[in-house]
Amino acid sequence: MIEQKEDKKYYLTKLGIYAFNSLKDNIETIKAPNREFTSLIFEKFMVLTSKRFILFDKKDRIYTLIISVGIIILGTVLSFFNGFTSLLLFFVDINLENFQLIYQIIFNLSFVLNFFAFFIIVETISRILYKKKDSSTLNFLISFALIQFPMILYLIIHSFFEVIGLNSVNAVNFIDKALMIIFQVWSLWILSYSLSVKKGLKIENSLIISLLLHYSGFTIILLTLV
Repeated sequence: MIEQKEDKKYYLTKLGIYAFNSLKDNIETIKAPNREFTSLIFEKFMVLTSKRFILFDKKDRIYTLIISVGIIILGTVLSFFNGFTSLLLFFVDINLENFQLIYQIIFNLSFVLNFFAFFIIVETISRILYKKKDSSTLNFLISFALIQFPMILYLIIHSFFEVIGLNSVNAVNFIDKALMIIFQVWSLWILSYSLSVKKGLKIENSLIISLLLHYSGFTIILLTLV
């Protein structure tokens, strides 16, 4: 792939130029440690993980961005429909009638605000605790909304229960809460995987961040309701 010419200097051959361009176009993917998780549990979760759009290359960047924007828009619409306020991976039902208009607008846009707040918190923790300050921040942001994809599925199911009037039934309400927990676990896995491949964290450290945030969100909601 390298040849020496008459001027005694070395130059890339056509094959070398092609290899260099290929490496340059996929540098972000190469930098991210595309690890295979050999644990049986991790292998099961990998079936539910879209590696293509988390570890996207240059040609898939626009598709990942479109999917992420779609998730944010759909999440905002569904949260507004259900009267939910978003906090990390939780949804809180708040009666907005007694709030001023400006606060009603903020609560209605909480899914969007929560997305950016969630990202900033995760990025900050990874930098402070694990010194992961690198050039992958933008790509991490582009794919970050994929973490909320399972919660979108939950909102769709919850909306269906709401439309047909079953949320007031105790059994259905129990199923609804159980589904929320299941989809939260799925989202936590996607977050952990994203941190591992985008930030180069060990999967154990990624899980620590994910569970710490989840526990913090649960604690905040619990203290607020009490």
